Amino acid sequence: MSKLTFFFTLLLASLQLHALENTACKACHPIITAEYQRSIHAHSSIYTDPIHRALWEKHPLKKEGRYACAACHSPSDPAVAGGNGVPADNAVQRSEPISCQGCHRIESIEKHARANRNVYTKKPRTFFSADPARRGQKLHFQKRSSFFGLFRSKSGSPYHDIDYSDPIWYDGQACMGCHSHAQNAHGLTLCDLGVKQGDSKETCISCHMPRKPGTLANQKQSATHADHTMNLHSQLSTDLARYLHLDLKRNPNGFDVLIKNDATHTLFAQPLRSAQLRVSIERDGKNLTLPPVTFARVLGKAGKPTPSWIADSVLRDDTLKALETRKIPFDTPLKAGDRVTLEFGYYRLRPKVAKKLGIDDPELTKFQVMKRKEFTVR
Repeated sequence: MSKLTFFFTLLLASLQLHALENTACKACHPIITAEYQRSIHAHSSIYTDPIHRALWEKHPLKKEGRYACAACHSPSDPAVAGGNGVPADNAVQRSEPISCQGCHRIESIEKHARANRNVYTKKPRTFFSADPARRGQKLHFQKRSSFFGLFRSKSGSPYHDIDYSDPIWYDGQACMGCHSHAQNAHGLTLCDLGVKQGDSKETCISCHMPRKPGTLANQKQSATHADHTMNLHSQLSTDLARYLHLDLKRNPNGFDVLIKNDATHTLFAQPLRSAQLRVSIERDGKNLTLPPVTFARVLGKAGKPTPSWIADSVLRDDTLKALETRKIPFDTPLKAGDRVTLEFGYYRLRPKVAKKLGIDDPELTKFQVMKRKEFTVR
């Protein structure tokens, strides 16, 4: 047996196991694997996500050794799958806590009040994906020959089957096992993206995983592939910003800023984050900065902000909902020649929350501008 044949034999065997690490996928999908390593999915565990770890360090369940976040944050750890054990600190949890199969084996979504659940296929060597040109097909590896063997062709992958028939991979529901909503033990909804698909042709996948140049696999060349980087905090300025529109209208008492959220989900619904509108006016060579307007979801108890596991009420929620247009009034009169600058951005981690969690990384607490627009008053 040649070394090459031996390698692919081992690869095939690994794909038949329930637990599949990304190293096997990299052999055929090197571009996608490299993108994945820069993604949020590759840094979701308590060992790689500093915010997630800081919350875990303060969570009361830590003393009991119970960890209830594994289903979404660390599904590649077989020891905690479906249970409450703490993921092991190993190479897998530090490099691929949500592995390739962690998403591509999702067959359906069970909807529950507290949180949805991913249902994984029990079919061996079967991965799900979306391709409009192949929708409805289930691709198995096949070899074909014609004209007495002079022409040969192959289709499918020799290492796994590909199922293009599952509808949840075309309407974005494949993401809703983890990215829909979550409640705490008090029945309080901590986060709800409030997805309103409506007539929009955009889905979670088409928006957050846009097509980009580069082949899907090195066995069969393709012009494009779905971007697996999914690093929202470095892509928001170009991706999500496309669905955010800013406008300015003068009124007798000042002016209004109109913020239109064309995204089919709430912007920054997570209570750790907040969005902000910043307005400045340049007049006669001087700059006037108006008080910023913040949009946030704040949880608490007895009227005071608390950690999510203690909270039993919503103290504030003025986040921008799906497909909403919000009017923000300002009572500052404008004059002809004024140059008004609008900036809309967000905090990945609200500075006050970061202080309570003991996080001082400026990259996590800096204000990130998504959209900037200037207006000259006539």
